[in-house]
Amino acid sequence: MNFLDIFFVISWIIIFLLWLDIARRQKFNALHFLVFLSIWLGLMVFTFFPWVLTALWNIFGLQRGADLLVYVSIIFLIYFVLLLLRKLEENKEDITKLVREIAIQNAGKSEFNASEIFIIPAYNEWEVLEKTISRVLEAGFSNIVVVNDGSRDNSRSILDTFWDKIIVLHHYKNRGQWAALETGFEYVRRFWWDIGYVVTYDSDGQHDIADIQKFRENASDEIDILLGSRFLSESKTNVSLKKKIVLKLWIIFTFFLSQIKLSDTHNGYRYIKKSALQDIVITIDGMWHASEIIDIIAQKKLRYKEVPVHIKYTEYSLAKGQKISNGMNVLTRFIWSKFFR
Repeated sequence: MNFLDIFFVISWIIIFLLWLDIARRQKFNALHFLVFLSIWLGLMVFTFFPWVLTALWNIFGLQRGADLLVYVSIIFLIYFVLLLLRKLEENKEDITKLVREIAIQNAGKSEFNASEIFIIPAYNEWEVLEKTISRVLEAGFSNIVVVNDGSRDNSRSILDTFWDKIIVLHHYKNRGQWAALETGFEYVRRFWWDIGYVVTYDSDGQHDIADIQKFRENASDEIDILLGSRFLSESKTNVSLKKKIVLKLWIIFTFFLSQIKLSDTHNGYRYIKKSALQDIVITIDGMWHASEIIDIIAQKKLRYKEVPVHIKYTEYSLAKGQKISNGMNVLTRFIWSKFFR
């Protein structure tokens, strides 16, 4: 028995033990069972019937029978890497669910009647957070839920000064803006019975509270969600040319995947009918949740309309915002979540 034979024997014993352990924990599905069985039987055959390698070598036109093993091994490695990535995603989702549940339970139960409720996700925004919340309060809106997404700066002490005016949900660990929004959505689903609309509002001060009037004017029973846009004729924004080009490319990408034509696909200013929240459940990690919301609109056939809004970028909001260089990462993660989860 040569070294290659010994390697095969050790390999199929290890795979057999892994197969038994996974089966014992009832973590198998039909596909995983077939993959493990194929690998195990293949190693058994190549160990005790090495001439099979030569026969396969001739069929595939490879120079050596061992080359076939290399190529097959690469395929299986890719498969197991995808399984590992999927498992990591599941673990992250479980952690996020736990963080969300703790935040909601600690905030307690609230039942109010109002036409709108604001959901403001915040992460390390202490420099502008007080001003952002104050503007919403001064505009006459008292129903505000701020989701503090594990901020490590002075955000908590800022929020404590509003203890009698707003509701704060604290994530003990940062989970991303998508998770903060979904925490706010879930809080509304559970406890806020007679709310008409949910407003998603950024904490960095770039949204104009006066635009709420435009959302109200366009709201109707025939519309499930109103989407703010920087690029309609009545909109105003000081977005840079470079960022504008990237956003326009995202419009093309979104239309290709979701078949929805919009003038602005990554605007965080939204006016969502409460009944639509049952369908809008955000699951994709990171900043690519905006594309997921549009994809949900397409899949659930939600009725939508764009509304012109004013977005003012400052040095602060530009420094804190999503980097243009992260666009490819956003694209990759969205495709992975859409097709491989």
